[in-house]
Amino acid sequence: MGLGKSFIIENVKKNNFRLTEHATIQRLERNITIEDIKQALITGDIIERNPKSKPYPSCLVLGWLRSGDPLHVKCSMGTEEPKLRIVTVYEPSDEEWESDYKTRKKVMR
Repeated sequence: MGLGKSFIIENVKKNNFRLTEHATIQRLERNITIEDIKQALITGDIIERNPKSKPYPSCLVLGWLRSGDPLHVKCSMGTEEPKLRIVTVYEPSDEEWESDYKTRKKVMR
């Protein structure tokens, strides 16, 4: 089973995941709860896949906070249990993302 929606949901429902140190710092600095992250992963959509991400393939999930604000959760699938890794969490900025929060804005150079 690869890093897909069913893998994410199954592991979140079983509390079979871990947050990286980076994700823990980000969530605490931004007052994002574990429940916020779980809800976003269960109800959200995978909006980007990065199979070449190091050290593990990753994906970006768009979910929603209870406030109605968007939440991005980057996850990966490691080789050790628990395999679902939460790499980072953040509220996407309007400067970087289109209004759907699924599409990165094109950078004009």
